[in-house]
Amino acid sequence: MPASSEAARIRYLKSWYTGLGHIMRGRLSLKIVLMLQLVFGAALILTALLNYFKFEKAVTNVIASRFVVTVNGLQGDVENAMNLGLSLAELRDLQALIEREERSDDQILAIEIADTSGTILFSTDSTRIETPLPEDWVRTMSRSEGGIWQESYQGNPVLGASLRNTFGQVAGAVMLRYAKTAVTQRTTAVRPGLAAAAVVAIIACSLLTVAGVWLVFRNIIAGFRSGETYVSAALAQGNAQNLSKPTGALGDDIIALVETIQQADQELKQAAEKA
Repeated sequence: MPASSEAARIRYLKSWYTGLGHIMRGRLSLKIVLMLQLVFGAALILTALLNYFKFEKAVTNVIASRFVVTVNGLQGDVENAMNLGLSLAELRDLQALIEREERSDDQILAIEIADTSGTILFSTDSTRIETPLPEDWVRTMSRSEGGIWQESYQGNPVLGASLRNTFGQVAGAVMLRYAKTAVTQRTTAVRPGLAAAAVVAIIACSLLTVAGVWLVFRNIIAGFRSGETYVSAALAQGNAQNLSKPTGALGDDIIALVETIQQADQELKQAAEKA
């Protein structure tokens, strides 16, 4: 092997460990910290969003259950009236009934009663009387087995219940539309607190991540510092026998590396003397 190539290889070996020590002390630790912070931060954000959506669903169910009681009450009153032998269109007292129920809660936007064709017979919104329901509403009403069904009108939730006559046939439906703001007002109120809690959790997690990485890597970094000091001193003195040995898991490998470099230096000197 040419002497210039051997000298270049020795210079490379000398710089290799020094560069590796800098990487271990700086870049690797930084990358691990950033990676952990990214993972934990994403997990905390997803957890906060999940909790928010669970809260929103819970609030929606609570508010809807309040209006379900009203719909069920109206359903029972109308069906009892039809059991007297009157058709739905003949029950003129229903207009006063639904208007009274609407006034009982300011979150109720409208209460309507429609027949099987989907024509609105009674409504607290006078402009809606004699207007047809959407076709999908009519299909839902005719296929309902007695439970509460849900639709949406102009962005606001609608709860409906099918009405059955004495023969068990669908005779129409009663529908209650309430304001979506009943839900959004409550969910909006918790957003600042939830966001603040998420920010605090992310900051705390970031600090714990930095501390955790330092605790885990401090022995490794100390070993590389010891090894770097050993390599620099050994290469400067030319003799590593009187130096304290490096610590850490790579201590034996570092000693072997230094011995290889020193042996190569001696061989180069001998080759130069012979030349």
